[in-house]
This record gives sequence, structure tokens and C-alpha cells, in this order.
Amino acid sequence: MKTLTDLLCPEVPLRTGCNLPKQAGDRVMIGSNRGPVFTIVHVHGDMAWIRPLSNGQEGLVALDRLRLVETNQLN
Repeated sequence: MKTLTDLLCPEVPLRTGCNLPKQAGDRVMIGSNRGPVFTIVHVHGDMAWIRPLSNGQEGLVALDRLRLVETNQLN
């Protein structure tokens, strides 16, 4: 199933190539650019429920759009 971003902005590469396993509690970023950091709340199939570390809106995101954050990247 295509997302709204896939349909409206097909040139934007959101898939990260990060194939490391992700689970609840992991810190992640969306896409391959530096951006806000999220915590994975729950994983089901190929989707993750994420919550921003700062204030903001929670959401569902495909796991292949998330990349794990190294602890030294948080500073």
C-alpha cells in the first residue's frame, strides 16, 4: 500500500536501507537525514508506532523508513 508521501512526493527517498531489527524502546529517526528522534512504542508486522522524544504527534510508520539512532548521535 502506498502512503500519501509516496503518491505526492515520489522523488523523496524515505527508505533508509537500515535492515537492523527494531523493537519497542529503540530510538529512531525517519529517513536518512538528521531530524527529530522518536521512540518506538510498539511494533506490529512491518509497522511501528512511534512517539517523539520532544513534544509532537505520535504516528504509524513503516519499519523500512526508520533507522536506528546511535547513542552518540543524541548529543
